[in-house]
Amino acid sequence: MAEQFKNLASTTLNGAIDDSTTTITVASAMGFTGGSFRILVDSEIMKVTAVSGLDLTVARGQEGTSPTAHVNAAVVRHVLTVGALDAHDQDDLAAYAAFASKPAAGVPGRIFLPTDGIFFERDNGSAWEKFGPLWPMTPPQASDFPTWVNQGTATITDNKGAVWMYAPYTSNTQIRMRVKDYPTPPFTVEAAFVGNTLPNAGSCLGGIGIRDSSSGKLELYAAHASYMELYGYSYSSPTTAASAVTGWPASGSLHLPESDLFWVKYEDDNTNRKISFSVDGYTWTQIVSVSRTEYLTPNQIGLWVNSYPGGGSSGYVDTGVAFLHWKQY
Repeated sequence: MAEQFKNLASTTLNGAIDDSTTTITVASAMGFTGGSFRILVDSEIMKVTAVSGLDLTVARGQEGTSPTAHVNAAVVRHVLTVGALDAHDQDDLAAYAAFASKPAAGVPGRIFLPTDGIFFERDNGSAWEKFGPLWPMTPPQASDFPTWVNQGTATITDNKGAVWMYAPYTSNTQIRMRVKDYPTPPFTVEAAFVGNTLPNAGSCLGGIGIRDSSSGKLELYAAHASYMELYGYSYSSPTTAASAVTGWPASGSLHLPESDLFWVKYEDDNTNRKISFSVDGYTWTQIVSVSRTEYLTPNQIGLWVNSYPGGGSSGYVDTGVAFLHWKQY
């Protein structure tokens, strides 16, 4: 319950207490309303968690003070403390929980951040007003993916909470990949990323992918530079495309609603590999499900960009992808 504050609320103990008493009786409870608040008895701070008539339920020895015995008629003061202010900031001004556990409105100015919802919400005193959309993110770190594949002149850096992969332009397809060991199935990865290049006819841009280090084969799920489509393609090497992922619609490309933010889910249930996409990070549409050994048996997974996203007479530009989210479970 939210911290309560009162001016000049003071009373006395109605009976002595020892250092372990957790229900104290006071001479008057006027000004001591139900809820959570702090009291000072001699030099001990206590937190009141419930009030029933003249009885106060307390947590002893708060905020670095020690529980001690107190004599009958000792003064009991309602006080404002650092702990009360911290609790007010945490409990009254913001709530962070699952959408289904959102508290009832009634604390004007409080904000609600859902762990599994789309909207940032503000309490206007009687209802929650929605703003957004927004997405909870689990930002990756460059060090999460320690090994380069075909690095060339590409770089990877942690940048303002995201991972930025950058690949200067080359005159032919060059998949620049940063990988880690493939997790033990079953597992799921959700990823979100934003590409930075000119949309034009040409090759893929960047995203997430899997690799078989023994054969050098890759399978990539990404944003495609042509119309910024969702893309699924197999590569026999970082420089040689082989074919669309088995079962992928439109020969490897799938046009999405215009959006800068791409969401891809990769699942390996120890029988099949499943690829899904989303426009909001919560609702997913499965694109394909193939045998987990289709085309390659992966032992690496990671992030990649293609330093040749162009393909026409113009549009030869450097490529960058900001990876904002990598959630593995």
